Amino acid sequence: MKVLFRTDASVTLGSGHVMRCLTLAHALRKLGASCDFACRITSGHLADVIRSDGFNVLPLPDVLAGQTADAKATLAQLTQNYALLVLDHYALAADYCRMLRTRCRYILQIDDLANRSYDCDLLLDQNLVANAEQRYNKWLPTHCQALLGPRYALLRDEFYQPQAQHEPGRILIGFGGSDEQNLTALAIEALDKLKLPGISADIVIGANNPWHAELKQLTASLPDMTLHVQCNYMAKLMHQARLMLGGGGASHWERCISALPGLVVTVAENQQAATAYLDQLGACVWLGQAADMSAEFFAEQLCYYLSQPALLDSMGQTAAGLIPAAAGTPLVVETILKTLNNGHP
Repeated sequence: MKVLFRTDASVTLGSGHVMRCLTLAHALRKLGASCDFACRITSGHLADVIRSDGFNVLPLPDVLAGQTADAKATLAQLTQNYALLVLDHYALAADYCRMLRTRCRYILQIDDLANRSYDCDLLLDQNLVANAEQRYNKWLPTHCQALLGPRYALLRDEFYQPQAQHEPGRILIGFGGSDEQNLTALAIEALDKLKLPGISADIVIGANNPWHAELKQLTASLPDMTLHVQCNYMAKLMHQARLMLGGGGASHWERCISALPGLVVTVAENQQAATAYLDQLGACVWLGQAADMSAEFFAEQLCYYLSQPALLDSMGQTAAGLIPAAAGTPLVVETILKTLNNGHP
């Protein structure tokens, strides 16, 4: 089975898209699939990370003006046909897919915007929002099967392992792969201001983080803080932590399956609806948008919630109840195989 992934990363966005595609690619490879990635080689691309995981990268130009140009550039790189195209890209949809069908039999699109026409056989949106079932009604072709909600969250194998015990004074900081607003530095400053006894912190950043050198210098002088760069053991850190301060997006579902309470800052508009709904359910606390954050505010919030163990326990239990342990990536793979074997769902 040949699978083509089309996704991008840059210094400002996209790291999460590449990482969840890698999660799916690893799961499909275990079943014998051969996976290629078509990616623009732009500033902050993760092509080296993809190759280090053993997957082939088909390089695309840095600048591609529109879906037609992108499709032509992709097709020019293809030397074989694919059973499946996995498209995870906000700028691409129906026009791109129609052109790629000459080389790709079926298409799975991963999205959460619900704002344009799609031409796909499977649509995956792992977010939990109040009107999930209705959002895509007018955008999808009639034959398309919609996989909606966190039961389809693409999580790595490590998140399905038995959990370690959460450590009372351990905090996890993670604002995504690039953290363009450098919220990580504000969080470090907040923890340094607090100087709470018995508190330690794991600071996670991506390979694309433009503040890497500064953050390394900041944490080097703080013995209770450990900096992790592009780590592949996020589940271990989440299972150990008592509380997480970080961004929304895909990390919501990693945190939920780990029963980890979260203080969440939305760093993009498309994260707001799901974060607000999770806050309403009691599965996290939405602190607000990135532009409104400060070290003083982070310090206040961390101090308050660390002093409320019963509230943190309740938040973690509510979060854990949102993702069935037997679903996630295995369920997505099962659905893909049924589609490939039986035709349109």
